[in-house]
Amino acid sequence: MKGMEVLRRSSVFAAEVMEVFDRSPTDKELVSQAKTLCRDYIHSRLNRAGIGWSKPEHGVSAPGSALGEVSSVLLWLGDELEFLRPNVYRNVARQLNIPVASESVVSDAFLAVAAEIFSTGEYLFPWRPFSKTS
Repeated sequence: MKGMEVLRRSSVFAAEVMEVFDRSPTDKELVSQAKTLCRDYIHSRLNRAGIGWSKPEHGVSAPGSALGEVSSVLLWLGDELEFLRPNVYRNVARQLNIPVASESVVSDAFLAVAAEIFSTGEYLFPWRPFSKTS
């Protein structure tokens, strides 16, 4: 039941954030925002694991901005999901049959997944499906 409340609150928050926009964001803006949110999430998880980088990254959302608030909620939802379903988030490399013998193996696997995600030419977001060619 707690998971449903988390989803309900996040949906309400997402609706409030979208009301902030007085126009629909362009496809390019949506992709940029999605990249920033992913970067924030990955950076947060790496820092939490003690392996984050200290150099400020381009595209990190500013605290207090609408995107910064969305990023905070995304991080909170990630924490909640990890709490509710810890086995899904543990030993991901083992679940995917990826040997983690060296940093280069991890880097290659990460880059392969990222390339696959962005190679299809289709970006589907729950709030606005669109094609890269549109």
